[in-house]
Amino acid sequence: MKLNINDRFEFEEVLNSLLHFTNVDIYVTGSNSKFLSKDVITEFRGRGDEVHVYPLTFKEFMQVYNGDMYHGWAEYTIYGGLPLTVTMRTEEQKIRYLTNLFNETYLKDIIERHHIEKTQELEDLVNVLASAIGSLTNVPKIEATFKSVFQSTMSANTIRQYIEHLEDAFVVNKANRYNVKGRKYIGTPVKYYFVRQIQE
Repeated sequence: MKLNINDRFEFEEVLNSLLHFTNVDIYVTGSNSKFLSKDVITEFRGRGDEVHVYPLTFKEFMQVYNGDMYHGWAEYTIYGGLPLTVTMRTEEQKIRYLTNLFNETYLKDIIERHHIEKTQELEDLVNVLASAIGSLTNVPKIEATFKSVFQSTMSANTIRQYIEHLEDAFVVNKANRYNVKGRKYIGTPVKYYFVRQIQE
């Protein structure tokens, strides 16, 4: 069952009204700018589950990919596992699709949801995080990069908020270090990795 919810209805009220139907499964999907998954968990605590749908694994990718394993691995490492990219024939199509998806969906949603005016600083932060994948970093180091490279006065607090926005929208994941001997996580520095989840 698919519903088109009019503006005159409250989103939560419509969903709650569907709880009275028997033998009905309800799947909520949508734009991160309107309703994050954590909002769903908060609003409907105890009455729903959150399911993360990740891109294709390499094994799943190869079940669709028309070519040998070596060429498939090269494609997978460059373009990732979003299903639609497997069906595209040219490099230009894949680059255009992934660029538009990132700019028009992920970044646009974050900007709209959090009313971000300095959009260039958010884009610069994404580039800084992308260039530091696999390396330990923290907010003070990123702040220093903004001052030296971009001549920007963006504060550490703003950088921290922007990173949290990117995490909430499933653009990046934070990997904390773990002290095996001390049996505890080390707060900083950390590593950030990009995660291209399917949020339709």
